Amino acid sequence: MGLEIEANIKRLIDKKEWTIYRLSKESGVAVSALYSIGKKKQGPYAETLVKLSNALGCTVDDLVRGHI
Repeated sequence: MGLEIEANIKRLIDKKEWTIYRLSKESGVAVSALYSIGKKKQGPYAETLVKLSNALGCTVDDLVRGHI
């Protein structure tokens, strides 16, 4: 699950022409947490997904399932 979320985040930040550091600033999620998303088997906490989806202008479902 974490790898799919990581890939979806990568696609979205590339689309916005952001860096991971910009995403961290816009979302309030630590850069270290963003780098570790793909390493977790269960994926990030729901609160983190909400922060990321708000910053990226997508739904949590888009991040988790890849409807991007």
